[in-house]
Order: sequence, then C-alpha cells, then structure tokens
Amino acid sequence: MFQVIAEWEWGEKQVIQTVLDKGVLEPTWDFVPVGNRLRFDLTFLIERATKWKLIDWDMPKLKYYWFTKPYLDLAPVLVMLNRGTFSGSSLHTFADKESGARVPKMYRDGLFAEIIDYVTRERDAAMDLLKESRGVIGDLGDRRRRPIGPGEAKP
Repeated sequence: MFQVIAEWEWGEKQVIQTVLDKGVLEPTWDFVPVGNRLRFDLTFLIERATKWKLIDWDMPKLKYYWFTKPYLDLAPVLVMLNRGTFSGSSLHTFADKESGARVPKMYRDGLFAEIIDYVTRERDAAMDLLKESRGVIGDLGDRRRRPIGPGEAKP
C-alpha cells in the first residue's frame, strides 16, 4: 500500500512516528522497504528518529539493523542498466521521471500538491522499472542457474 504522509500536514515528528509504527526500522521481514537508493532514505529516517528521541540506537543495534533488515533497492539495477557506471545511473535516466533537485524549492514555495504528484510519479517509475527488470533478470537467472547437485538444497 502506498501512502504519502505529508510533513506539512502532520509535522515531522508525527510523520516519523507513523513510519516507525509500520515497522520500517524493525529488523524483520514484516515490512520490507522497496525503492531507490534506500540507504540514504533509511539513514535519514534513523537520524531524524534519533533527533526526536523516537529511537535510541547504539552502534551494535545500528550494525544489527543494516546486516539483518531485508530491503529491495533499485540502485544496483540502475548501475547495471548504465553498463556498470555509477555516474548517470539515476532513476530519471531510465524512467519517465524528473530529477528531485527541484523538490526543496517546491517545498519552500508551498507547492505541496506538486510534491505529492512528484512522489507518486517517482514511486510509479521505480515500481515499473523494478517489475520490468525482475522479468529480465529472472530470465537471466533461469538461463544461468546450475542444476542442483547431490546433497545441495533447493534455492
């Protein structure tokens, strides 16, 4: 389910609490983040939740989270689509989506409906590319998959 939780309507602390309540920072499979460049978004969320004293993580807990939390990030797929080059591997290079560089100005100008439209288009672009790449990469996996040998478990 996709929901835009607007800071300008709820306030930052309540937005963060709402996201935390969904389990995004729980190191479980109950909520698996899916998106683009999630390490940035999740790190930002951890920092803001810490600022608001909604979480109190020490280094071992932070490491545990990063080593156990499942998430599906489009960033490596974009790099591979760009023939292994990081430069130029942004989502708007491969999808009908503009750069997010103008979002801070839209916020300052109070263009909140436009921000929601941008976020929705970005979600659609990321999900469309993930769906398409899943098929292509899945086909490659089917061609490359080794037969299961004696004593090996199924993948």
